[in-house]
Amino acid sequence: MMKKSTADILPECLIEKIVSYLSFKDAAKMSILSKTWLRSWLIHPNIEFKYPGGNSVVDTIMNRYRDGKIPIDKFELSYSYNSEVPQPIDKWLFIALENDVKSIFYRVPNFALSIFIILEAKSLRELVVECSKLMPVILFSSCIPNCTSLRKLSLTRVKLDEYMLHTLLNCCPLIVNFIFEYCIGLEEIELLNLRKIKSVTIKTRTEPKQVVKIRAPTLEHLSYHGYLSENLDIIECENLKSLDISYMEMSGFLQKLISKSQLLNDLKIQYCKGEVEIDSSNLESIEYMGYEIPKLKIARQLKKLKMDHYCSGSLKAAWFYNLRKFLSNSTSCPQVSLWFSQCNEINLTDLHYGVATPKVDVLNVSCRWTNGECATFLDALLWSCHPRRLNIQSTSATFKCFINRLIYLKNLSQYSPWHSQFKEAQVYILDFDDDKSQSWRPVQLKIGELSTRIVSEKVDYFVLLDW
Repeated sequence: MMKKSTADILPECLIEKIVSYLSFKDAAKMSILSKTWLRSWLIHPNIEFKYPGGNSVVDTIMNRYRDGKIPIDKFELSYSYNSEVPQPIDKWLFIALENDVKSIFYRVPNFALSIFIILEAKSLRELVVECSKLMPVILFSSCIPNCTSLRKLSLTRVKLDEYMLHTLLNCCPLIVNFIFEYCIGLEEIELLNLRKIKSVTIKTRTEPKQVVKIRAPTLEHLSYHGYLSENLDIIECENLKSLDISYMEMSGFLQKLISKSQLLNDLKIQYCKGEVEIDSSNLESIEYMGYEIPKLKIARQLKKLKMDHYCSGSLKAAWFYNLRKFLSNSTSCPQVSLWFSQCNEINLTDLHYGVATPKVDVLNVSCRWTNGECATFLDALLWSCHPRRLNIQSTSATFKCFINRLIYLKNLSQYSPWHSQFKEAQVYILDFDDDKSQSWRPVQLKIGELSTRIVSEKVDYFVLLDW
C-alpha cells in the first residue's frame, strides 16, 4: 500500500474546503502539491481573472467549467484601460450564468456590458460593475427582466443616463444594498421604489452637479459624499439608523434630517462646511473629522465618540473649553486626533471647569509650529481631557519644550490634585536605528536629567505617555 504524500495527509473534503477559501490565483499555486490539491483547484467555486495575459487560458478554464457543469459562486473579470479586450467575454459571462453564478464583478473599460442579459439569471445575488459602459436600454426594450434574486447592485465610474438607472432599479426591486459612485452621464439620481433597501452609498461628481432624491422608508444606513446639501433630498427615512456624510455644506441640513430619523444611532461627519450643530436624544455614537468643534445638544451621553480635528488658526482658552465640553458628551472616547499648525500664549485663568474632565483612551497630537514655545499649550490640552495614552509628533524644539513642561508638571504632582495625574506618567521616545528598525526608549522625567541625546536634528518625534 502506497503512503500518502505529506500534502495529502488531510481528507480530500477538507482540502476542498481550504481551497475554497483561497483566491483563485493562490489556489492555482497550491495545485502543484498533489493531484488532490489539483482536483480541488479544478472545481474552485470562485473564478478570478484580474488583468489576464492569455485569453486562450481563460477560454480553456471557462470551457472546463461549462463542460463539467462545475458550480460557480463568484466570477470576477478585470481589465485595464489599455488592455486589448477579447471577443469571448460574453461567452464567459454566459457560462458563469449557466453555472448558477451568485456574484459577478465586472471591470472591462472597453467592452459594453449586456447588463440586462446578466440580470436574467435567477441565481445572481450580487452585481458589481466598475469603469465600464453598458449596452443601451433600447436594445433590450422588449425583454427587460425582473431580477428578484439580486440583493446588491454596485456601479462605480459607469457611464449611464437617468433612463438606464431608472430601468435598472425597476427590474431589481428587491435589492438591499445599492452603491453608486462617481458615475457620469446623468444629472439626477432617484431612489424611489426600492421596497427592501437597507443600505445606500452615493458619491457624486462636482461637475455636472448631480441631484439626489431618496424615498426609502426601509433605509437603515446612508453614506453620502457630496458637495452641496441642497442637491440631496431625502423625503422618507424614518428607519435610518446610521448616517455618514462628507464634504457637504451643512446649513441646517443635518438637523432637518435628524428630526426625520428618530432611530438614528450612529453619525459620521467628514470635512463638512459650516457650523455643525447636533440636537438629538437618540444618538449613541459620533465620529467626526473636520475643522470646527461640533456643538452637541443631546439628552444622554454617547456610548462612543471619535474625533479628528484640524486647527489652522490661533488658539484661545475658549477653544480648549469647547473641546472639553464636546468630549464630555461621551462615556467612551477611544481615539482623538488633533492637528495644529501654530501655537500662541494661552491665558490659563480663562479656563473654567464647568464639566468634569473627560477621559480619552488615545490622544494623538501633531504640532507643526517651529518656535518651540508650548508651555501653556500643553497645560490647556491636558486640562481639556485626560488621555490614558498621549502620542505627540513635533519638531525637535517643540519636543524639548514638551519634555521640560512634563518634568515641571510631574514635580508639582505632590502639591496639587490636578497635577497628581502626572505622578505615574511614563514617557518614551521612538528611536530609528541604522537598520531602519524602531524601538521605544524611556525618558526619565526628573529635574536635571534631561539628556541632550533626546533632542537631535530629526524632524519628527513620537512621544508616548502612559498613565
